[in-house]
Amino acid sequence: MPSYAQNVKQELALKFDNDLECMRAELAAIFKIGGNAIEGRIEFSSLNAAVVRKVINLIKKIYPDAKKEIAAVRNTNLIKSMRYFVRIFLTSDAEDFFNSVNSREISRSYALQIAYMRGAFLAGGTVNRPESQYYLEIVSGSESAAKLLKKIFKQLDLAAVARVRREDFVVYLRDADSILDFMWMLGINEAIERFDAARNLKEVRANINRITNCELANLNKAIDTAQKQIADIRLLIENNVEVDEVLKQTMELRLQNPECTVAELAKKVFITRPGLSYRFKLIHKLAEEIRQK
Repeated sequence: MPSYAQNVKQELALKFDNDLECMRAELAAIFKIGGNAIEGRIEFSSLNAAVVRKVINLIKKIYPDAKKEIAAVRNTNLIKSMRYFVRIFLTSDAEDFFNSVNSREISRSYALQIAYMRGAFLAGGTVNRPESQYYLEIVSGSESAAKLLKKIFKQLDLAAVARVRREDFVVYLRDADSILDFMWMLGINEAIERFDAARNLKEVRANINRITNCELANLNKAIDTAQKQIADIRLLIENNVEVDEVLKQTMELRLQNPECTVAELAKKVFITRPGLSYRFKLIHKLAEEIRQK
């Protein structure tokens, strides 16, 4: 079964711009982030067939006469899958384009920024399934590409963080709202719906757990309070301490209702909770005088 990140890429691969400059920006990002220039050709590979089809379609639209090769190789690791390769042999026009990727004014317009980021994510991006920790990253082997990604994230008002991981440069988002905003900008609605639904479910579960933990803490506190009050009362009884009728009634009330909170006891005898608490303080004071003897 495809992962959430693979599904996101498959949905994203179906998004096409009509503007030629946006197509060029997207293809530039794909080859800048995930491609290699080797002896007059550019190579790109991916485990996602939809991404490779997107690359081929972009090449056809931008460079219809460019010579290209496509290959598929089965991985020999434990996860049996296919890796797809695309090679484009550079004409003079294409070579000038790919050589100028660093100097292209990708950030001069919002449309170009989105197109570039779409290509960057297709080439080197991944995102955790929303049921787990929130995390989206784009990985590149180029420091300059990572700096451009971070710059565009900043222009899009998304607080991305950059770091080095082994020999790669990683730019990532760890905030759910930022990830949702980024996916919304890319226009991947199905992925957004699943992400948002999973986030809402997580928040509901977190609230339930928080309420449950709070209620449990309050219950433990009430039990501890009741046990201390009962201990005080028994100490007074064992030592034949004389108390007035009000405190006597309070002591009997507690012994007859050991499981109740002070608030619940107060309701039984129609007095305020602070008023009943004051009586228990008087009982505790008498018990402490006995303990200090």
